[in-house]
Amino acid sequence: MNIVILGAGQVGSELSAILASDHDVTLIDLKQEKLQKISDHHDLKTICGNACYPKTLEQAEIEKADLAIAMTQYDEVNMVACQMIKHISKKTKTMARIRATQYLGGKGSEIFEAGDYTIDVVISPENLITDFIKRIIEVPGANKVLDFGNGQASMVSVKAKGGLITGHKISELKNIIPNVDVRVAAINRNENLIIPKGEDTINKGDEVFFISAKKDIKKVISTIYQYDKGYKNIMIAGGGRIGRRLANSLESKYRVKIIEADKDRCIYLNEKLENSLILHGDSSDSELLEEENIDNMDLFCALTNNDEANVMSSLLAKKLGAKKIVSLVNKQNYLDLIKENEEVDITIAPTDIAIGVVLKNLSKKELVTAHSLKRGQAEAIEIIAKSSQNPDNIVGKDIGDISTPEGTVIAAISNNKNIKIAHHDLKIEENDHLIVFLSDSSKFEEVERRLTK
Repeated sequence: MNIVILGAGQVGSELSAILASDHDVTLIDLKQEKLQKISDHHDLKTICGNACYPKTLEQAEIEKADLAIAMTQYDEVNMVACQMIKHISKKTKTMARIRATQYLGGKGSEIFEAGDYTIDVVISPENLITDFIKRIIEVPGANKVLDFGNGQASMVSVKAKGGLITGHKISELKNIIPNVDVRVAAINRNENLIIPKGEDTINKGDEVFFISAKKDIKKVISTIYQYDKGYKNIMIAGGGRIGRRLANSLESKYRVKIIEADKDRCIYLNEKLENSLILHGDSSDSELLEEENIDNMDLFCALTNNDEANVMSSLLAKKLGAKKIVSLVNKQNYLDLIKENEEVDITIAPTDIAIGVVLKNLSKKELVTAHSLKRGQAEAIEIIAKSSQNPDNIVGKDIGDISTPEGTVIAAISNNKNIKIAHHDLKIEENDHLIVFLSDSSKFEEVERRLTK
């Protein structure tokens, strides 16, 4: 596929790196040093120029592109660039990152639907991040909650500590929770992803990825993690778009406090939110945190647009007694710092979320959803099985007879009726939805070919 990516920021650069191995990628940005940095390590074409200018798009041979992905830091540039691309080449599919929720609700969304700005796929990281955090809050103890099978099943990651299965073999899960069918899809141990077997042991400190029916998630978590009672008091550092949206969705059920440094923004938040307490101040101010009873907070969410501020306030909040920490972090060096420190319970990388949306819309129509994990190193996907005359077609075969690339596991199957956890003798039928974990995202296209040909 011929792909043009507009913007060599964090998401654009990582997306280029992932796609360059299997596609013809052209990356456009105003800054030559950004382009040079990625072209030194990956086989792609770079163009230094304004993504909105017809001359730049013609230089990128946009009329030959199957897909254009607008990932610059400005919503308006992304929208205008997509409009310009469609004017030059109507056949080119367009995706654009749109941050401002004002463009996405009410009359704003009609702009895209009416075709005034021709964007085929709108990517809204702020909305996706908010939904991601809400799912975590709804499932205490979980670090990630990824829904599959039209909400029938969830893949959840949990840090192993204090639960009954910790220190025991995976095969013993069926004895601890005999009436629950569950599959451990992967274990992240010391930053190495392992596709486990029944004889493998879950060790303290492991990040365990498992899948089960949604109704059974809390039972399974209790065997891996010393179960949290639930969240009541939540503090949010940062009243920007994500912080405000999250507070708005939580304030009817939880006691929510927001710390915001900008006074005008505090006034705005006070007008827009009904039950949240708005505090003007610095979220890394220990006196302010102590005055606001940080030690009584069940959850502290650092959601500013500054990585340093998020890391510092998260570490301080944990030190002062906050029970669980969620931190929004973009840069890899900060993620590495957090991992070494182990004080931050959950880190959210917006890059992973945006890349997952792109991959879902990049692939065949059989791909229902895709979640990017571990900074694009791993994937969790849902894909539809279709029958064909190909002798390697998987429909009608038992899972144990299907060949998949190393580091890949079919974890579950869903259909319109129910969810079935994958065992070796489970037969795949036409239109079954396969929920698959890939420890190596570079195998994504190979997995897709094997499961849908």
